[in-house]
Amino acid sequence: MIRIAIIGLGLIGASLGMALRSADARESPLGEIEVVGYDRDPRAAKEARGRLAIDTVARTLAEAVRDAQVVVLATPVQAVRAVLGQLGPLLPDGAIVTDVASTKAQVATWAAELLPAAISYVGGHPMAGKSQAGAAAADPALFKDAIYCLTVSPSTRREAVDVVEALVRTVGAKPYYIDAEEHDIYVAGISHLPFMLSVGLVEITGRSPAWKEMAPLAASGFRDVSRLASGDPEMHRDISLTNPAGLSRWITEMVDFLLEVRGQIESGDAEGIEAMLRRAKQQRDAWLESRPNLRPGEDTFARPLVVDRPNLLSFRLPNRRK
Repeated sequence: MIRIAIIGLGLIGASLGMALRSADARESPLGEIEVVGYDRDPRAAKEARGRLAIDTVARTLAEAVRDAQVVVLATPVQAVRAVLGQLGPLLPDGAIVTDVASTKAQVATWAAELLPAAISYVGGHPMAGKSQAGAAAADPALFKDAIYCLTVSPSTRREAVDVVEALVRTVGAKPYYIDAEEHDIYVAGISHLPFMLSVGLVEITGRSPAWKEMAPLAASGFRDVSRLASGDPEMHRDISLTNPAGLSRWITEMVDFLLEVRGQIESGDAEGIEAMLRRAKQQRDAWLESRPNLRPGEDTFARPLVVDRPNLLSFRLPNRRK
C-alpha cells in the first residue's frame, strides 16, 4: 500500500483525494492507496472527510506526512514556500513531494532551496478546475482526460518521476512534460490573462455609476465572460505574484491590442475590424475542432496506452517509518 498525504483540501486537493480513493487498486499503477489529508482550516478537513476525499484527517502537518511516501501540496502558491520549509525534517529519505500550483518556476526554486537532497520534488499542474472553490465543490472526475503538466529538473530521480506520473494516470489525467519557465509563459496567456480580463470586465462595469441600470441588461455574454471572476481570490492573487514576467508580457500584448482596436473603431475602419473578427472566429473554431485536450502528436484514434503495471512498479518507494 502507498500512503499519499494531501496538504490543502480545497477544490483541487479534495478532488484529487476523491479520484485517488475511488481508483480501482487492480487497475491503478499505484496499487492500493491510503490518503491522509491536512488543512489549516479544520472545517475544510471535515468537509473533505465528509466527501470521502481522504481516509484520515491529520491534526498537524507532521502527523499528515508521517509515514507518507508521496506528499501533494495543494495549498495556495504563496503558502507552498512555508510548507516546503517545514517538510524537510519531517520526511524520510526518499520521500517524494509534488504540487498542483498554477505556476512552476518559482515553486521549483523554493523546492531546490528548502528540501533536503534526499527528498525528490516533481512539479505538477493539472489543467482543470471550476469557478467554485473549496472541498464542497470537489469532483473525482475533475481530472478525467485533462492535461496534467509535469516539470522535472535534470537531477530528479527517475523513480520519483515514475511515481508522480503513475499518480497522474490513476486520477485519469494525461501527463504532459514541460519546462517550468515555458509552462509559466504559456499558462499566463491561456489561463491567467483570461482571469484578469474577466475581473477587469466586472471591475469597470461595477465602478460605473450606471451599474444599477446596466445590471438588468447583462445577459449570457456578460455572464460567460465574467464567470472566471468568481474564482478563488487568494489562489489567483498568488498566481499573479509568482508569475510576474509571464503575466506582464501578456497584459502588455492585450493593452496593445485594445489600443489598436480602439484606433480602428474611432477611425471607422470597417474592413480592419471585420478582418480581425474573422481571424479570431477562425482561430477559435479551429482550436475547438482540434480537440484541445489532446497533447501534440496524440492521435484521437490512437490505440489506448496500456500501462505495464509490474514494470511501472519496479521503483522502490521510501520505507514508511516503523
